[in-house]
Amino acid sequence: MAGMNPSALLSRTAEVAIAKHLRVKYGTDPLEVTIAGDELSIGNAATAALAADDPITVIDKRAPGTRTFVAGGAIAAGDAFTSAAAGLVVTGSGGTEDFGIALTATTATGQYFEGTIV
Repeated sequence: MAGMNPSALLSRTAEVAIAKHLRVKYGTDPLEVTIAGDELSIGNAATAALAADDPITVIDKRAPGTRTFVAGGAIAAGDAFTSAAAGLVVTGSGGTEDFGIALTATTATGQYFEGTIV
């Protein structure tokens, strides 16, 4: 079937440099992605893009399972987390896109943690 993507992974092109695990959204072209702010995302970067026009793999946010996120501050295991600026997530439920529960903890901005998607 044309246009069908049975995989949890999306292959796209980066509009800008994107670090691994940041939340991303569609760019100006649906075949491109850019870093998501406090807004709806399509998923998390499974690979890094070192520069604009690099290929990048995205884990579709609708895919089952857990994934790695980048914290925008301290997050305790068991905390709910939500979208924030620069592709990050923070504790709480006040952002545009609420995700799930942190399974591991962080102590500072930029650290990775494992979280669920609800």
